[in-house]
Amino acid sequence: MATFETFENAKDLIFQTHYYKASYEQIKKVYLEYIDKLGHTVVSINDDYCEIYSEVPRFTVVAKIIQQDPLETSIDFSIIIESLMGGGRKKAEQFIDGALKLIEGSYEFKGVALHK
Repeated sequence: MATFETFENAKDLIFQTHYYKASYEQIKKVYLEYIDKLGHTVVSINDDYCEIYSEVPRFTVVAKIIQQDPLETSIDFSIIIESLMGGGRKKAEQFIDGALKLIEGSYEFKGVALHK
């Protein structure tokens, strides 16, 4: 089992927190469309904690969407992959990259790790 997380101070760009000029609800809508296309089952949506928990067999994701202010929202991921043969990092990167590209196609990208 491997765990991958995005956060402000990550060394790799793909694993740093990404920020967009959008609201929580706007990012949430695009992200839910993305995981639906991938066939993920939404286990829970907790608007109080701004988290969306989804899964497919051997792949679990918690997305944390935080509206910093009316014009800035961030998204971070916590991914758990169960794999005997490795390859977890590549799968995590592909998932994150796909989500971020879809969001960037809809809303203005503001930057990464803006609040170190």
